Amino acid sequence: MSDVGKITEIEPEDGLGWIEMPDGARVRFGGTACKGFVPTIGMSVQVLGTKAGYGGTVKATELKEVRTGGALGMQPVKKAGAPRTSLHTVQSSGVRADDVLLQLLGLADVSDPVHADLKALNFSVATGASIACKNPWFFLIAVDPRGTAYGLYTHPMVAEHPQAPWVAWDKSTDHVRSLAPHTSALLQGLLLGSSDVVLSARAKETFLKLGMPDEPGAALQPGPAAWLPPEDDTLRPLAEYLGESDGAEMERGLLAYASRKASQEAQDALQGLYDAWEWVPPKR
Repeated sequence: MSDVGKITEIEPEDGLGWIEMPDGARVRFGGTACKGFVPTIGMSVQVLGTKAGYGGTVKATELKEVRTGGALGMQPVKKAGAPRTSLHTVQSSGVRADDVLLQLLGLADVSDPVHADLKALNFSVATGASIACKNPWFFLIAVDPRGTAYGLYTHPMVAEHPQAPWVAWDKSTDHVRSLAPHTSALLQGLLLGSSDVVLSARAKETFLKLGMPDEPGAALQPGPAAWLPPEDDTLRPLAEYLGESDGAEMERGLLAYASRKASQEAQDALQGLYDAWEWVPPKR
């Protein structure tokens, strides 16, 4: 079987699709297999790896877009409009994202109804957008109309967490606060925050297919965390952090002053720490 085929079907309701190979064989794929591109019907793709899926169906584990299909007599497919590329943005950034999030972004990229439902839940996908948050470890995923941005906290000190934690940045206070330990908890909280019964039922069905457990969740209530910069009411004078013997505590304080207080002195000291520790924030 040739390793280059053409996408013939995309099923937005579950984020899966089919690739037809030149010999007539069919390969199943999901959004997370698409590395660096958004799948569209008619697109030529190279199947870089496969595994046995449900019922023995061959499923692609990694796909690459083929921009010219001359070797197979295929013509490049012209994409209509500007495709959504949130999955590619997250994957190319190197951010540690769990499977539920990757599948959600892949589905929202190709499905207008799912993209619209997320927006109706006050979770408008906005990866790659520019916001005023100066904390370099905040990686934007979505925003709501009330001035809150939702993202993953990518700080090296939370690397031991099983999954990258979700945080919320409040535009009015400029604080980053803990929100949810993983994407499933975030989605459960979004459902609890909606008063639209029809929307909630439809979105829940989608989220369950992506791997969210069918169990009660908790309301999303942003709050402080030991791994985040100190809140204003517990923030000590800058001079104390500059003289701090505990490197982790020093870094948290300097990060608060650099990201919220626009202190150049704190920023310079913080960059010195990051250079010494070889800490590099993700691409935004």
